[in-house]
Amino acid sequence: MNNPAQKPTLKIKPSKVLYIKLGRGGSWEKECIERGILRFGYNETPFEAALAGDWETVRDVWRALREDPGAATRDVTQIRNFFEADESVLWVTFYGGLLWWCFAKPGVKQHDDGHGSYRETVDGWHCCDIRGEKLSTEKLSGHLLKVQAFRGTICDVIARDYLERKLNGEMLPEVEAAVRAENEMVQRIVPLMRLLTWQDFELLVDLVFANSGWRRIGQLGKTQKTVDFELMLPTTKERAFVQIKSSTGKGDLAAYTADFERHGTFDRMFFVWHSGTLAETDEQQEREIVCIGPERLARMVLDAGLTSWLREKVC
Repeated sequence: MNNPAQKPTLKIKPSKVLYIKLGRGGSWEKECIERGILRFGYNETPFEAALAGDWETVRDVWRALREDPGAATRDVTQIRNFFEADESVLWVTFYGGLLWWCFAKPGVKQHDDGHGSYRETVDGWHCCDIRGEKLSTEKLSGHLLKVQAFRGTICDVIARDYLERKLNGEMLPEVEAAVRAENEMVQRIVPLMRLLTWQDFELLVDLVFANSGWRRIGQLGKTQKTVDFELMLPTTKERAFVQIKSSTGKGDLAAYTADFERHGTFDRMFFVWHSGTLAETDEQQEREIVCIGPERLARMVLDAGLTSWLREKVC
């Protein structure tokens, strides 16, 4: 059984990169990913001739089947790639919103169901880079994703350099510089938040949640050091309670957590703070209780485009 969670430890340096479409409409994707194989159609191909590398015979068959000689040539190119690619060739496909990749063992076998042939992978299909990060299609460049529009079965991946960097967990120098600048900005936002009055800090949190789609529907508390308000997510009608603390510790979190669980009025509680002894690593894992410490809140402020608002409030 293939283990998609398994990740390699060595840098990936393929001799060639090929995209493969696993069945018409992805009909073989699940089987291939789970069994750790690559399936290939072109049933009319004389299997023994292809296995022996007799490409003239294979070409004659496909010339007879195709009215277009160019189409026949393209077919034979794909068939040769499947039969001849060695273990240094990287194969990629897309399944379940993820990019999957593998290396294939030599040797092609006919599939038991009589439809085409298959090859075994070296160590299964992978959907993570070498650092263990999932290769979600929503985080991949369109230059790579457009290979899915290929009408055939196998083709070269044009965005090869980009793909290799993604698989090796590497970034362009320009991207690395942008990430460093963003992280530095997050660190500089934290002390600015601590200069806010409790009223302005409440307003900042309110603006952050509004930017995320939450709608404030009522203020519940009116103390100066602790300000609570209620939110609703219009798309799901989910109700949440926001507990804001300028300075806090584990004891406060435990107390409010117990109160939240005891009353059961809300679907979720957000516990937000910018100072105190409660560390970001102390955040609870329950989905219903979401802790937002200074660094996480600072990044949300940055993402919401509220840095100018924050700077103007404290200057």
